[in-house]
Amino acid sequence: MFSDRHDNSTRRPPEARRIARGPGRMELWRLFNGAAVAEVIPARGGLVTRFAVDGDEVLYLDGPSLIDRSKNVRGGIPVLFPIAGRLKEDRYSLGGDSYPMRQHGLARQAAWSVVDVAGARIIIEFRSNPATMSTFPFRFCLRMTVDLGRAGGRTLALEQEVENLGDKPLPVHLGLHPYFAVPDDQKGRVKIDLAATRAFDNVTGEEKPYAGFDLQSSELDLHLLDPKQSETVLTLPDKAPRHLSWSPLFKVVVLWTLRYKDYVCVEPWTAPGNALNSGEGLLQVAPGEKISGWFLISV
Repeated sequence: MFSDRHDNSTRRPPEARRIARGPGRMELWRLFNGAAVAEVIPARGGLVTRFAVDGDEVLYLDGPSLIDRSKNVRGGIPVLFPIAGRLKEDRYSLGGDSYPMRQHGLARQAAWSVVDVAGARIIIEFRSNPATMSTFPFRFCLRMTVDLGRAGGRTLALEQEVENLGDKPLPVHLGLHPYFAVPDDQKGRVKIDLAATRAFDNVTGEEKPYAGFDLQSSELDLHLLDPKQSETVLTLPDKAPRHLSWSPLFKVVVLWTLRYKDYVCVEPWTAPGNALNSGEGLLQVAPGEKISGWFLISV
């Protein structure tokens, strides 16, 4: 219904193809490289909805939530900006004023624009506008390059850049929320190699020493506050390992899943939750300056 699942069965040269009427009649961009395919829907929060190699579907996607624009999409790789996670009481204070901010920020509900296409690469962006200024009074441009054209064609690269277009420091709490396809009945056999000493359990609201995690719990929402590496391997039964790596910009890793749901999320964030209120780990981008980071998925 949402894409031609046979497109990656034949090796193709690197290219990007625009599909005017994708899911929900939204524009979709399909990227090819060899036996790999990725799909992006700019109008739905700049969402990467698919990454597959040799027919192996790496990402989970709930189709109905993608089409229903009143809902947050469950699946793909949502972009979290200008916050990741949820603020206390869904608000933050600035200069004596209080502003509302929904969980995970503004980017995932916004319509992004396509600014460049070359080979199996597309660059999209989300810019501040009067609507964003009402709840986040800063001028910015968030650009993301979705690149499937790297050597070998088995890596999906997401490169992000935040530019401050205003005349005052821009506070940024950036994150990505990839949903990896993992059948619920296989979660007990899944391995994720991560080391840390401190973790925040967002289910209980407690910070505690990191002592591993249970993907079979009713809800796992564990924030590793001091991960010791910037890469990991997601190992699934009967599937190629998913090698994940991220740039030093990302300081926190969140593990999230729900019982009876066929996904596990491994999320790189630049700071702990509620950073816009607490200031802990919050990035400040000077006027006219940029920051950038990247996230790779290799199969």
